[in-house]
Amino acid sequence: MKFFNRIILATVVLYAPIAIAQQRPHYSQYMMNQYLINPAVGGTSNHYDFRTGHRAQWVGAGLNDAAPQTSYVSGHGHFGRHIGPNTGRHKNEADWHHGFGGLVIYDKTGPTSRTSAYASYSYNTQLSKKVKLSFGAALGFQQFKLDGSKLVLSDQSTGTLGTSVDWVPDMNLGYWLYHERFYFGSSINQIFQNKLKFSGISEIGTNKLNNHYFITGGYNIAHYSDLHIIPSILIKYVSPAPVTFDLNVKFRYKNMVWAGVSYRREDAIVGLVGVTISKLVDVGYSYDYGTSALSSLSKGSHEFMLGLRLSPANELRSPSDFW
Repeated sequence: MKFFNRIILATVVLYAPIAIAQQRPHYSQYMMNQYLINPAVGGTSNHYDFRTGHRAQWVGAGLNDAAPQTSYVSGHGHFGRHIGPNTGRHKNEADWHHGFGGLVIYDKTGPTSRTSAYASYSYNTQLSKKVKLSFGAALGFQQFKLDGSKLVLSDQSTGTLGTSVDWVPDMNLGYWLYHERFYFGSSINQIFQNKLKFSGISEIGTNKLNNHYFITGGYNIAHYSDLHIIPSILIKYVSPAPVTFDLNVKFRYKNMVWAGVSYRREDAIVGLVGVTISKLVDVGYSYDYGTSALSSLSKGSHEFMLGLRLSPANELRSPSDFW
C-alpha cells in the first residue's frame, strides 16, 4: 500500500510547480485570520493582531516528511486614526484610518517548497455610523525551490538533479466591507501571473502562476446573547478549475470558547474548536476528514493556530472579535 501511496505522491509533486489549478495553500481556520487571503483585512481590528499557524496534510499516509506542510506568521495593525469634526458620531469614532501588516508563508510538499513574503497597506473609511470599507494591497515575492536530490530518476547513471530556485515578484489586492454584525470581502491573489523557470523540467509545460479569486462573507445571527452563531461562506476560483466553496458555521459562547464545522466542496468536512484566554490569546485547532478520492490514503489533516491581541483601541469599532 505504501508503494502506491508514493506513486501518487510522486505524480502530485512532479506537477506541483506547473499545476494550472489550485496553487495557493488550503487553510481550514482562515475565518480566524482572513488576512491570509485578503490584504484589505489589515488594520480592521481594534487591536494589533499577530498570528501563527501550521497545517499538516495527509497524516498517516505513510509519506513521512513528503506530505504537504504549511506554516505561516502574520501581523497587522492600524495607525493614523482621524476623528472627523461635527459628524454627529461618537467623539471617539474614527472616520478613517490606515492599516499595515506583514505575512510570511512556507509551504512544502516532498522535494518542492515555496516561501512567500508580503508587506501590505490598507485604507479604511467610514461609510455610515456602523459600516466601514477597506481597500488593501500586498506586495512581496514568492520563492520556489525544487530539490532534485530527493527525486529518484529512472536512469541512475545520469546521477541526480541539482537544486533549482526561482524568485518572482507578487501582488495581492482586495476590499473588505465590515460592520459589527457582518462582513463581506473579495480579493485576487497572484496578480502578476509570473512564469517560473526550473532547469530540466521546462519541457513539461508552462510553469505559470494563475490568478486566484476569493469571495467571502459572514453574518452574526445571535449578536446580543451569550451564544453567537456565525454562518459564513468562502467561494474560490482559479482557471481552468471549476468554482469551489467552503460552507461554515461557528458557535461562540461568551467570547471565550468556540466550535464550528465546515464543508469544503468535494474535499473535506472540517471540525474546529478554539478558546480565547483573557481577551489576549486565541488558540485554535481543526481536523479535516477527507471526502475526496485521496481520503482513503490518509487519516485526515490537522491545523493549529495561535493568536495574540495587543493594545486594543476603543476608537475603532471593529467586528473582528466575532469572526
